[in-house]
Amino acid sequence: MSTQSIKRPAPPPPSVSALAPTSSTPLAVEQPTLEMLTALQLEQVPANSHVEKRPEQIRTLCALGTGESVHLLSFRARESAVSCFERRVQRIAFDLHELESGITDVRICHPRCGEATFVVTLISAREAQRFEREVAPRLKAALADVCESGDAVFTSSGMRMPRAHSLPTLLEYLRQNVRGIGHKAHDVQAVRRELSRWFPRREEYEQYVHWDENDPRKYTRNVIWSTEDLEVLMMCWPAHSASSIHCHDDSSCWVTAVEGEVHEVQYNLPTVDRRFARSEMQNPSGAVGRCGALRVSNTARLGAPASAKQTYANNEVGIHRIENRTAEPAISLHVYAPRLRKMRIFQEGDNGESSGLVTVAAVSYTSEGGKRTAEWGPDVDPDGVLDVSAWNAMEPTS
Repeated sequence: MSTQSIKRPAPPPPSVSALAPTSSTPLAVEQPTLEMLTALQLEQVPANSHVEKRPEQIRTLCALGTGESVHLLSFRARESAVSCFERRVQRIAFDLHELESGITDVRICHPRCGEATFVVTLISAREAQRFEREVAPRLKAALADVCESGDAVFTSSGMRMPRAHSLPTLLEYLRQNVRGIGHKAHDVQAVRRELSRWFPRREEYEQYVHWDENDPRKYTRNVIWSTEDLEVLMMCWPAHSASSIHCHDDSSCWVTAVEGEVHEVQYNLPTVDRRFARSEMQNPSGAVGRCGALRVSNTARLGAPASAKQTYANNEVGIHRIENRTAEPAISLHVYAPRLRKMRIFQEGDNGESSGLVTVAAVSYTSEGGKRTAEWGPDVDPDGVLDVSAWNAMEPTS
């Protein structure tokens, strides 16, 4: 179609069906290159089609989202062609709204006559590449003779940024929503969703990262926030370190990988002997007794590529141990609700099937609010302040 035809009066805009590729209806003068736009429907691309791959990153903000891509094209009309520009933009907008395959949303920003920005959201980066290759050129060509410089004044594309927490907004959510005297009062899945929306930035949590210079094998417990209802800790795991096997009293425990990789090993809660039950009532922070065999119920790898980022436990789900099985340090975020004041610690029997030991420990911390605590030292165990003599006086039986 020649550009001289623009001087002729434009016929009424065709219907959407008239834009189908099988139609013989002449295209309206105001849409010189949109004859295939509506019917395009972004046909499926073969799975083996080439898609440019970017270098793998440890974790990106947009990886927390849906994977959708957003494509923007902004145009400004020539002063002498504003009316024609407006008519074409209206028709292009209509056609874009009719596209369905691979597209999740279409928005057109129209700040004033002679300006328009098309915002198209596609279901994946692959679909965005197809849009750029098959639709965007036609859209630009349709406006080329009526817009400034014959092209878009601005184009951009990229991943759709999700609603992602910073550390302050995550803490605020937890303070407002996690309450109750025990784990049964909590909306576990809602908290997991919000934790999954946290994008860790080292500069936000750097002050809570502390290591034990006296013992490179010892993990550390660092308080970020603590009330009776809620406690948030940053735990730092040297290479090949591990916690004890422990319970969480009446608390919920959410664990989220922050840096590196850890494993959570869950065990069924074992039975305890009558001596321990009686001792625990009399001495809540120093009881010692025997427990049944510890049997693994689940193992979760956290923080590795393509693996889970978080897990959850309470005493009904099971007891657990956190392990760093790698040669690199790791960091994890732990949320306890209510605050964990004491916990039962379990020791496995020699062959994993025999009875073991159980004791109760009061919780200790390496730092609080970013500052080292006076109680931390070379003789303090991160799993709690134990009655070491009583513990060592007993041996597991087969």
